[in-house]
Amino acid sequence: MNIKKWTINSSLILLVILSAIYYFNENYVKEVPLFKQTDFNTVNSKESWKLFRNELNISKLNTKVEDFQLILDERNNIYSIKFDLVDKDNDEFTIYHYKESKEENRINISKSNVKEWLQYDNLVDADSFFSALDTLNQNDFFDNEKFAYKLIISSGWNEERELEGHYYVLLNNKIQKIENEEFKAVSSGFNLQVIGSDRPSNFSTDIITTKSIFIENFLE
Repeated sequence: MNIKKWTINSSLILLVILSAIYYFNENYVKEVPLFKQTDFNTVNSKESWKLFRNELNISKLNTKVEDFQLILDERNNIYSIKFDLVDKDNDEFTIYHYKESKEENRINISKSNVKEWLQYDNLVDADSFFSALDTLNQNDFFDNEKFAYKLIISSGWNEERELEGHYYVLLNNKIQKIENEEFKAVSSGFNLQVIGSDRPSNFSTDIITTKSIFIENFLE
């Protein structure tokens, strides 16, 4: 009787161990930085994304970006990065959660698999997003020494928006500033904001702290 109990208990323990190993292997993500450099002025976002995507074996055509947040200090050094990636494979979605603190030299990447992601079709392609980010960086759009910290933030949602008044637009790799208050145009793309603050938290938007740009459907 004791032998039977021992056999059953051993089998249960083995099953738990094997299940844990399977779960770990299925959900393990190699924790590599999106940007190798700390100085964002030297970062090529497009190439960094390409290397990151290859290291994690993420698809090029089916990956979308959601809830992107990048904080820079006044010298444009990277303070922290956080975003989600949604990769589609047939009828299943893999969600990658990326969080990094350059100050603490810590990276955390986790993933989960789901059968449904309702907003997937409304999100911007990751390739397009990081290409646009690189274009803005090359054109010094993020330079602002008035604040100790800057939050670069985008929901990643594609939308149709009526642009009016004072606004920036990225169109055909060129940044245009709309200053005519009577100008109105409906455009399709995604929105990105740069918000300044004296601290790396509690960012608030107003006419002084915030600069917004609308990236029209970005094609190279």
